[in-house]
Amino acid sequence: MRSSPDIILSCAETDPRSWWNRQWGRFGRLVRLPLNKWRFRAFGKNSRIDFPSFVVGGKGIEIGASVYIRRSVRLEAHFVSGGGTRLKIGDNVRIANHVHVGAAQRVEIGANCGIGAFTWITDHDHDIRNPLESVVENQRILIAPTVLEDGVYVGERVAILRGVRIGRGSVIGTNSVVTSDIPPYCVAVGAPARVIRQFDVESQTWRAVG
Repeated sequence: MRSSPDIILSCAETDPRSWWNRQWGRFGRLVRLPLNKWRFRAFGKNSRIDFPSFVVGGKGIEIGASVYIRRSVRLEAHFVSGGGTRLKIGDNVRIANHVHVGAAQRVEIGANCGIGAFTWITDHDHDIRNPLESVVENQRILIAPTVLEDGVYVGERVAILRGVRIGRGSVIGTNSVVTSDIPPYCVAVGAPARVIRQFDVESQTWRAVG
């Protein structure tokens, strides 16, 4: 039982750096803006990616408006020679440090999502169905689209695997491994992740699951 009620604080984004460091950061973003507009299929207004970042197949990646991607993020879009979008990031998304997103067919991250540090999101995996063949030898992957709907929040060090859909407004707890769909407005935790709470939109209350 809690000894005291929760305290609610505003999470409005603040920058603790000195004035000079903030100005240097703004200058760097302005210098990199033409590069970002060139290397991505789309790069929305007021979006930014901190340096350094690792990008593969940028012409298969769309980034919406007012997106903030922090340093050391790895974005990969594969099989882009034929055109089309493999990875789509919606408006007003926040992606923390060291996140890795890999898309061979389709990964979608909806608007207003938050992705915690060291998270892995993918729509593909090595073909390990035959243990007599190593992944180095067979060179095959299995593919299924992965979707995070609007308003999803993902904690740190989460793995979201191929073929998963996470419903609008759901929360994935830290260190979880998501291997199957999560309904809207749920809290899911664990490896594999399971729903422990769901929000009832009509009554505006949470209920325990399981």
